[in-house]
Amino acid sequence: MIFKKSNVANKSKKSFFKNDIAQVFRLINEKKGFFALILANLLFQLYITYYVSENVNVQEEQDKEGEKGAKNYDMKYIGALVATIVIILILALVTMPSWMKFILFSLFSAAFGILLAYRKYGLDSGVIRSALVGTASIFVTMFVFGVALIMSGIKLGFITALILFFALLALIIISIVQYFILQSSLLKKLLVIATLIIFSIYIVYDTNTILQRDYSGDFISASLNYYLDLINIFSALLSEGGD
Repeated sequence: MIFKKSNVANKSKKSFFKNDIAQVFRLINEKKGFFALILANLLFQLYITYYVSENVNVQEEQDKEGEKGAKNYDMKYIGALVATIVIILILALVTMPSWMKFILFSLFSAAFGILLAYRKYGLDSGVIRSALVGTASIFVTMFVFGVALIMSGIKLGFITALILFFALLALIIISIVQYFILQSSLLKKLLVIATLIIFSIYIVYDTNTILQRDYSGDFISASLNYYLDLINIFSALLSEGGD
């Protein structure tokens, strides 16, 4: 009798598991159009960044002699840096229509392209290719893992977001200290590793969240999250390869 009850319980669990998996696949199928829009916009924004980074003549700025040349170099870089900070704050804090969000996102991608041009200046092309391959590999792996979590019934929520936020805040503070005060090569390597870990987890979290939340068609915000994950991972890999 106990054996029979055990069999019934096992069958019930298997049936529940199959239903749960079926619901996940239905969810993924419903979201496939939304994911297609996210991917299309993500690729478009990454292309803007790539195009701008390839067409900013850093060599000309670096070859200028005298104080004027140095000032021009600083102003272009600082201007792009300020622009990225201002735009990302506006996108995060101001409610706006999708078309306006798309324009600001595109401006952010262009501004970051300028920063990237200076960032990769002087690096070997092999280092850049390795960083690109590494970034793509991490994204695909973490994306699949994010989907797998949903299929396992694990939904990441507010607590995960809070942990990631404080981890990112700590990373920013330590990075500032390292850049202006300590300038330790060991700490720099640890920061690179921490950056890769945090933003890899962010990809998992963002994927998990996209599958849970109703974005009401706002694929711009979802693709912006992925974009920020990717550029931070790519920058970290460039830092590691440039050492």
